[in-house]
Amino acid sequence: MMDEDAAVGRILQQSYPEVDSSDPVAYVSELGDSVQALVYSRLFWPKLVEIEGAVFVALWGDDEEYISARIRTPAASRNWGAMSWPQVVDSFNKFEVAHIFRQSRGSEDMVESANRELASTLVQAWHARLATSYPGRKFSVRFADGDESMGSRIEVTQDHPPLVTPEGWSDELRAILPEPRP
Repeated sequence: MMDEDAAVGRILQQSYPEVDSSDPVAYVSELGDSVQALVYSRLFWPKLVEIEGAVFVALWGDDEEYISARIRTPAASRNWGAMSWPQVVDSFNKFEVAHIFRQSRGSEDMVESANRELASTLVQAWHARLATSYPGRKFSVRFADGDESMGSRIEVTQDHPPLVTPEGWSDELRAILPEPRP
């Protein structure tokens, strides 16, 4: 924990040299207020929505409506590869840390360091949130380095029990299709 605090302290001192402390906790009272804390509270203790038995981390607002609509709308192109229900659920539960915010402060290296430190904290907080809200389920919450498909990210997957594919799911169309009428 000391190394994490030291790394965070260095990042904060570079960003806010007017605060005379290397202790990350000092920055809360020096730079923040209760309204800002409320804005960020859902980042650290996110809203969770359950749709068709799958749990989704909700960071964007109106997530339940958006995800429900997306999983019921067939893929726009049949050229897209097939995806199983667990793959689709997992795709909604991947969060590129750099894209959580629309603003960044400082050099690219510092922002990347800050993203990595933030991700470390979010992995722990989200794991606790999921364990508290769904004690009968086991989730993996992990940080993944960037690769050719995505930047560095947090990935959430349900390990146990396995996800149950909803009735009417089509891997090829990546959607829950309505039952045909007789």
